[in-house]
Amino acid sequence: MNFDQRTQQTKRIFVLGVFCLVGCGEGPTSVPVASLSEAAPPPAELEPTSESSQTAAAVAPAEKSQPAAVTENEPKVPPRYTVRKAVSAPKTATIPPVLLSAGHAKLCTAKVGDAFPKLSLPKLGGGQADLATLRGKQATVILFWHPDRWMARTALIDMQRDVAAQFPADQVSVVGIAVRQPAGAVQGALNQAQAQFPQLIDTEGKALATVGTQALPRLYVLDPAGKIVWFDIEYSEGTRRELWQTLAVLTKK
Repeated sequence: MNFDQRTQQTKRIFVLGVFCLVGCGEGPTSVPVASLSEAAPPPAELEPTSESSQTAAAVAPAEKSQPAAVTENEPKVPPRYTVRKAVSAPKTATIPPVLLSAGHAKLCTAKVGDAFPKLSLPKLGGGQADLATLRGKQATVILFWHPDRWMARTALIDMQRDVAAQFPADQVSVVGIAVRQPAGAVQGALNQAQAQFPQLIDTEGKALATVGTQALPRLYVLDPAGKIVWFDIEYSEGTRRELWQTLAVLTKK
């Protein structure tokens, strides 16, 4: 065998060895494409620049907010309770001060310490009455009211239950003065509130004008001499509490 033949044979052996190493030997384990896609997380998306954000916001249509659907299990709004807590005598037996804003003070001409104006008005049901003849020996509560105000309706109920039903009428009297209302409307409101204390009719509002203007209902408490010891305009739970505190002082209850 000459030199050229040995060279060619050597090349063939070398090529066969390479093929044997590649095809027959254990190479690196191949990994399926599906496994790679599952194992490797997707590439993170680049945050858009301010310019691209504005462009995307301009192109994308605005989503309309849909109202939340009402389900059967959704809690309903509780009804307004009409039962009121019983008031009790305060620990400190002092008449509360009358605190009014500057605007409310301008609506009041009768102040604490003033003698309550002398009034003579028609009585509900007929006849005329002087307010002085209806005063109590220990205290007198006077309620100016108008039937179309819910605060007045609440005050009528409270005056009947908290005052008229709790004290003898000759000791603590309650007098209502209905302002600018016909007798029929006044009686209807009294029936609804089940109020039974005496009522006077101020048809033209002249009686109200002697103590102030607007801001109904108004409550005044008079001492045995007929002087104003406490009053409040409009009506609230605070009014109810301070009224009872005032009566507790006057009656020593």
